[in-house]
Amino acid sequence: MSQLKFGIIGLGQRGLSYGHLLTNGLSGYGRVMALADINEKRMNGAARLLGLDNMALYSNYHDLLADPTIDAVIVTTPDCTHETVATDALRAGKHVLCEKPLATTVEGCYKIMAAQKPGQVLQIGFVLRYNRVYENAYEIIARGDIGNVKQIIATDNRRGADYFRRWHRFREKSGGLFNHKSTHTLDIVNWYAGAKPVSISAMGGLSVYLPGKWQGERCLTCETKEQCPEYLDLREEPYRSLYLLAETADGYIRDTCAFTSEKTTIDHGHALIEYDNDVKASYNLSLFAPIDTRQMMIFGDRGKLELDEAQRRITVRPHYSQDVIEYSVAKDAGGHGGGDTGLLREFIACMKQGEQPLAGAVEGAWSCLVSLAAEQSVDEKRPITIAEMLQAAGVSDGFPDKVD
Repeated sequence: MSQLKFGIIGLGQRGLSYGHLLTNGLSGYGRVMALADINEKRMNGAARLLGLDNMALYSNYHDLLADPTIDAVIVTTPDCTHETVATDALRAGKHVLCEKPLATTVEGCYKIMAAQKPGQVLQIGFVLRYNRVYENAYEIIARGDIGNVKQIIATDNRRGADYFRRWHRFREKSGGLFNHKSTHTLDIVNWYAGAKPVSISAMGGLSVYLPGKWQGERCLTCETKEQCPEYLDLREEPYRSLYLLAETADGYIRDTCAFTSEKTTIDHGHALIEYDNDVKASYNLSLFAPIDTRQMMIFGDRGKLELDEAQRRITVRPHYSQDVIEYSVAKDAGGHGGGDTGLLREFIACMKQGEQPLAGAVEGAWSCLVSLAAEQSVDEKRPITIAEMLQAAGVSDGFPDKVD
């Protein structure tokens, strides 16, 4: 296993980014040997962008899974397919890195977890756990600098128009944007709380990405594209190879108007979470913010920690003191503040050492429980308990605490 052999299933932008990591900075540890996508034009475009020759290309991912030379697969298909694709990959004996969220239903999470066998690595794409801003904040909390955590406030500021021109805007495909997007931050909240969520109460709505000043069917042909602040030029790479040249194969239009598009999910929301150790958390999602960053405040009984992901800054304010301790975290190379590289490095290390990752199946499932409960709470306008979600899914014994 000196150099692991990888297959990538799903060749959108996320699959391409993992491919770039394995063909560049991590090429000494792993090699992409096969690609699979139902859209052959997109798959061929991805292979060109990655500069990969003489590799296997499959329009049916089962053929990739049947290849005995492939050690591991990276699943970057749409969220609603994770349940099937990740389960099939695990049953085929492959190690699996599955993009977040783990699934779009509680039953789907449980099915994937049940398919994992002893010795198999199943890692979830929670790249924030490998971004040193969040790693360092966790270490500060763990060593007791702010005492016992009592309250967490987290905010996602996103310029999120792109979610409303892609498949993510359909709840049946993504589980909703609480599930697709917020699962990153909700995993960090779970991590910092150090406990299991008990109940979630949420509200949300769609109020900005609606028909108005900018109206068209798609950016490419829109009459107001010169003025629209959300214009996307599909003639630029990687959009051209992955989407524009491939749209005749499946009809998927990547630059659908974010405002006039049909959609079944929210563009903003709030959630309140209670944990079984009495920690309380609040989470705010805004997909029409003017900046892209996550900000958190963690209150302990001995102080407060604040972090800003984009500024790469952590501030600690101890109780009963005028001291302010500032940490400036150097910028790391790679996507998600270095998190992409860190995630893939650990996946490779876990396969070689026979260990389980920091962001594994259990963490993926518990994050989904919170995000899917938030989606249900928005719909039903009432608090949702984790117990009732598990009962409704027929998971009477709950999710495991760990995977051996």
